[in-house]
Amino acid sequence: MTASPVATPPPTSTPTPHLVTSIALIAPIGEPTDWTPAGLTWLGIGTVATRIGATTSLVEPASNADLKTAVETAASADEAVVVTVGPDAAQVVQVAAGAHPGTQFIEVGVAVPDGSPTNVHGLAIDQAEAGYLAGFVAAAFTTSGKIGMVGDTRTDARSLNYAAGFRGGSAQAAPTVEVGIAYAGTADLPDKGRTASASLVKAGDGVILTMPSLAGIGAAREACTRKAMLVAVEMDAWNVVPDLQPCLIASVVARYDVAISGAILSLSMGAVLGGVTIEDVANGGIALSDFHANLPPGLQPRLATVLATLAGGPPRATAVPPTPAPSTAPSALPKS
Repeated sequence: MTASPVATPPPTSTPTPHLVTSIALIAPIGEPTDWTPAGLTWLGIGTVATRIGATTSLVEPASNADLKTAVETAASADEAVVVTVGPDAAQVVQVAAGAHPGTQFIEVGVAVPDGSPTNVHGLAIDQAEAGYLAGFVAAAFTTSGKIGMVGDTRTDARSLNYAAGFRGGSAQAAPTVEVGIAYAGTADLPDKGRTASASLVKAGDGVILTMPSLAGIGAAREACTRKAMLVAVEMDAWNVVPDLQPCLIASVVARYDVAISGAILSLSMGAVLGGVTIEDVANGGIALSDFHANLPPGLQPRLATVLATLAGGPPRATAVPPTPAPSTAPSALPKS
């Protein structure tokens, strides 16, 4: 997999590469490709490995049994860091971490539970903040006075977090814009996402936010077919789902390349990572992609104002732990 290089800020002290000599990425089954969470994670691993002199390996399991074997094999190496992406490997990691206390495990996109072994660390995106930015953009672009979001399920924490932020960002951009929320009822069935999306577009929602799931991709494709505009979250939809390009405004991207390189660099310098690190605009973990549609008049300065307001930490609906205030630095996301 290939992607543009990511600049890494200079360390505040001299790294000690001997603390991390090997880095293994155990990719999700069926992934990775460029610009997915796994693809960005692999990019970040390559960046930091070159810097600290560590070897790298990428394993793409074909089954859950292969996943377990891959994690165990990688964990057996001396002074190793084992990286997984998404929740599928969570139980396997918990077991392997107990058997290999000298190995550090980083779960990308996962908030590890309390009571996990101290050598297990999660990098989780601030979904409410990402939703906030998506809601602001959607409300600024709609011409119907309505926007909508298709969540996976009504009890899914990720969908609830995005919905809370989406409403808040919309209110910041245009208080009179109506926000509709529909649910696919599942994360795995594209047709269910299509049905939920169709209901929103029929109701007049001109810009739709969808989840980075199979149901979400189905929802996005249905909205695009019905001539609605789209805002994506977590993945860079322009590159991951190119058939959505005619309808895509922008993506609020989880910069897991930045997150993983920072985490591993910290480990190489002898730092102790906590159980969960929340990735947001402040630490470079969330960034807006390029816009793929003409910006409405005045949006650019308004967006800068929103980022400045977020930097001040305004109260906003959120179901995730509080996070540091984001900066107003421009996105480092490579141009499409």
